[in-house]
Amino acid sequence: MNYKALILAVLLLGGCGQPADNTWKGYDKNNTEVPKGDPSFPVLGTSWVIDKVGVLDKSTITKCDAICEKMKVDGVAEVIVLVQNGVKKPEEYATHYGRWLGLGKAASTAEGGQNGLVWLIRPDADERITVSVGRGLTQFTTVDYGKVMDAARDYVNFNNFDMAVDTIVTMSDKSIREIYKKEKK
Repeated sequence: MNYKALILAVLLLGGCGQPADNTWKGYDKNNTEVPKGDPSFPVLGTSWVIDKVGVLDKSTITKCDAICEKMKVDGVAEVIVLVQNGVKKPEEYATHYGRWLGLGKAASTAEGGQNGLVWLIRPDADERITVSVGRGLTQFTTVDYGKVMDAARDYVNFNNFDMAVDTIVTMSDKSIREIYKKEKK
């Protein structure tokens, strides 16, 4: 099969089902299920920081939730930090969880929307930190979230989950605001 010809035909005939106005219509809405063998997704309750393991101090949850809420209110991003054991497919789990929540609607559609960010911390795993970045945060790249992960890594490796979450949330807030020039109000 001539793949170049196929790609050209798809482009000439109007793309792969994308609407003419090029707005996001939820083409990943089917990728919202819990990966097989992983724990159920927790419902987003009263906090952007969810501790399903019981390792975080209430003051950490309160402080970091306030930062995440401010990011949402300011239209910067919608950020979730989930501390969860038993996740076998962390990349899939984090991405599907964000889609399941409909995360990332803080920015207007004109700005691109889909600016969700899921940080998954797995205390029972070797690789303890996983991130899933929404399509609307295209400038928040591996370089940026890699620095966040590096700064939090020692804390999670020594089971200091409070400092890990604090570092993840404060550095994500600072980095994303700098990238997108969204000042704190």
